[in-house]
Amino acid sequence: MDYFGIIKKSYYLSLKHKFLWIFGILVGGYGGFKSFGTSFNSSSVSNNWGDTFSKSFANTNLTNFWANYAGIFFAIMAIFGVFAIVFFALSIISQGTLIGSTEKFSKNEKANFKIGFGIGWHNFWRILGVGVIFALMVMASLIVLIIPVVILIIVKAYFFATVLSILLFFVCLVFWILIGIIAPYSLRIVVLEKIGIFTSIREGLHLFQRNWGEVIVMYLLLFAIGLGFGILLLLAIMIVGGILLALGFGFWLASPLSSVIYGLVIGLAFLITLIIIQGAYNSFTSNVLTLTYLRLKK
Repeated sequence: MDYFGIIKKSYYLSLKHKFLWIFGILVGGYGGFKSFGTSFNSSSVSNNWGDTFSKSFANTNLTNFWANYAGIFFAIMAIFGVFAIVFFALSIISQGTLIGSTEKFSKNEKANFKIGFGIGWHNFWRILGVGVIFALMVMASLIVLIIPVVILIIVKAYFFATVLSILLFFVCLVFWILIGIIAPYSLRIVVLEKIGIFTSIREGLHLFQRNWGEVIVMYLLLFAIGLGFGILLLLAIMIVGGILLALGFGFWLASPLSSVIYGLVIGLAFLITLIIIQGAYNSFTSNVLTLTYLRLKK
């Protein structure tokens, strides 16, 4: 199999059809980046803040507080719940969009944002079903891992519990790795072949059994590309970040207020840039797996 040809084609497809980046972002929900935490070495400030919070909390009538703000609390929770459901649905749709759009491009057929979204929309329940079945498999393996060990601990057979837990853990680990390998291909089968959920999972396993060498090699190449991409991105962040920090220090010397505004603007631009990069990389990875499946199917 032409591994580097697939990688090269996937790169150019992602670079040419930038609407795929949007769905690459949505696949990762909020872009796959966690918030950056900042710690301050100032015990006096934290102690004063804690004392103030404790006093104000002690003086607060919880019954009155709940009566006055319960509606606002539930409204905020409902809004967050709706957003979570919407982004979860968009993540499912985006998986089908990336898979279907790449297949059309491989056939030199037309695909755009609307066509791609339609593909993901029409395959929503099948993609969700495959994900649910794999999640249930993982939960079942955890039950198999935990229950026998707990029973042995209850009867105080600690030695056998330790040995059994180690053995079951490695068995489950192999099972989880297998699920991680075949799940992306089962998703492509359920979208592109229009077959049932359980059939697509079985066909994904059969595909791996017939072509396990090619599948593993492509995963290793993707791992190497991801590692190199992460290192380059980190170096770029360090270089650009150092320049921006130097400029920020100059703004601070000129005016503290201007440095705060500068920091907010640069921080927002930095976050948006990272999200876009992550979306482009997600679309590239999806392209590689889809083209690999199409090549293996032949």
